[in-house]
Amino acid sequence: MGSRLSTGQQYAVADRQGDWTAVWYLGQKAWFKNPKKQPTAVDARGWVLTPKDGVSDVPVYGRAYPEKEAYPTGVPVQAVSPLPYKLLAGQKYAVGDKLPGEYFYSPTFDLAPHRVVRGKDMYYEVQFGHRVAFVRAADVKVVPSGS
Repeated sequence: MGSRLSTGQQYAVADRQGDWTAVWYLGQKAWFKNPKKQPTAVDARGWVLTPKDGVSDVPVYGRAYPEKEAYPTGVPVQAVSPLPYKLLAGQKYAVGDKLPGEYFYSPTFDLAPHRVVRGKDMYYEVQFGHRVAFVRAADVKVVPSGS
């Protein structure tokens, strides 16, 4: 993944030093020039998530699949595999939607066997790098930005 911040994406501020601002990006601070007189980024308030107290790191997922128990007979269980990134203690990411794990089973063009599988495990959508990713809601806490 390249380290490019894009317009319209939301990131949590990690640090500021003079005309420079850092945001959390793929598990590290990404610095960019952001002078007060001619800012590059727009400040905003909102909600961010961070690992729960006492948790050193949280897996990051590319898909929010349901837990194994949610799959009915005849629908193959999809593995919930983390990406090679982790959300580390002390890092914060802007919160997107909160949603249950979901999988759409569509083995043929015939609509009869199609199934939507929704689990009980909840996920938060986050901007991780320049892509959308997911973290399990049970692994994180949501706090106001700036706290």
